[in-house]
Amino acid sequence: MITARPVDLQPIFYPESIAIFGVTDTPDRVGYNILQSVLFGGFTGKVYPIHPRHQQVLGCKVYKSLADVPEPVDMAIICLNQFATIEALESCGRAGVKGVICNAGGYRETGEAGQTLERRLVDTAEKYGLPVIGPNTLGIINNDGNFYSTFYPLRLPPGKVSIISQSGGIGLNVIHMAIDEGLGINKFIGVGNCSNIGFADCLDYLENDDSTSVIGVYIEGTSDAGRFARTAGRVARKKPVVVYKAGRVMDADRFTQTHTGSSAGSFRLYRDILRQHGVFTVSSVSELVAACKALALQPLPEGNRVGILTHTAGPSVVMIDHLKPAGCIITALFDETISRVKRIIGSDDPPVVLKNPLDAAGLGFRGPIYGSLAEAMLQDKNVDLLLAVYCLHKNWELPAVELLAAHKRIQKPLIVNFVGNWLGCRQDQEFLQKAGVPLFTEPEKAAVAASALVHYGTRQKGGVCCDC
Repeated sequence: MITARPVDLQPIFYPESIAIFGVTDTPDRVGYNILQSVLFGGFTGKVYPIHPRHQQVLGCKVYKSLADVPEPVDMAIICLNQFATIEALESCGRAGVKGVICNAGGYRETGEAGQTLERRLVDTAEKYGLPVIGPNTLGIINNDGNFYSTFYPLRLPPGKVSIISQSGGIGLNVIHMAIDEGLGINKFIGVGNCSNIGFADCLDYLENDDSTSVIGVYIEGTSDAGRFARTAGRVARKKPVVVYKAGRVMDADRFTQTHTGSSAGSFRLYRDILRQHGVFTVSSVSELVAACKALALQPLPEGNRVGILTHTAGPSVVMIDHLKPAGCIITALFDETISRVKRIIGSDDPPVVLKNPLDAAGLGFRGPIYGSLAEAMLQDKNVDLLLAVYCLHKNWELPAVELLAAHKRIQKPLIVNFVGNWLGCRQDQEFLQKAGVPLFTEPEKAAVAASALVHYGTRQKGGVCCDC
């Protein structure tokens, strides 16, 4: 059902003028919220709300039909029911509109009658060569162009990561978790039923989007898994792609068919095919955000040798559980590094485990000592990337300044895990991430972030991809 021909999505993401069908004057309706989203998001182009009975909504003049709009529009957002949507789409095609977002559900996810209706929608889109996002979609966001068209009015911090999501709810989950993690979003695409424009089309577009450097994907299923995997693999050779595939059990598979009308397919098959194409896969929304965050902030490591610095053993054990299956190696430290550690601590026989992971115990509580130990590990020729673990404490200042100084001097990838909560770590998060060092409060997220960096670092240098 999804088109395989090249499509131009630029008018959808960077329109100069838009029409919004179904704008009402009540906040409990989708049309009202999409108009509010467009205005609240700071769109600078021309906006033409359409409704046959209203005169003005949110300070904007309302037009009775698209034919009454005084000039051609680049794209349209249709906030009507599933039947009226097809009529509106026909009018868009006749008027030369260049792209459409269809929000309504009620298509193939509802059964046989919905399938017939969706076929009519697709036929209409193909008749006019119209790229259509949806139906059954939350909408899209282009933070790079101040164009917000979801029915959840938002303003997001800018960034380099773009997200493709089959689910509006999971899409919002990703967006809000990204906000918590201090990760800026560039574009969000809710593909919905993928009736006309699918995952591969969106990947094709983002591959050549200069404002996107990392792509995150949430997928339940697609009618063309082969094309999706091939496209994701090709794009991942140019910029990192991170995929979270849901629908692992049969009950979930049945539900996806009534959610977006897509069969989830074999989770293991998707995972294996994506791995064969060199795409990094994750198992949760939090892992998706963590991987994208690290890839957006840090350079790729030279190899897969990971060092861990800590003053408490538990988090490093959890990290290793995630790192080793992902192809990361916890290498031995050089003798020169061990000697440097002894000098930093001031003892030839310190009460410290002199190996990787380096557990400094109580001697690591002081920021200057911790920072010097981090620098010593970063200098080690057997360490391509360092994970630094430190626990939030009322009386001990988190060593953010010291870690950043070490990172700047040695110029190797660094991921920080301050074990605590965002209330206590927010200031340090902003300080470090402004300088490009990702901070996580959970060891699992830090380990997944490191695995993503190693995966694409290894792939970029022509090595064997990690089994991640």
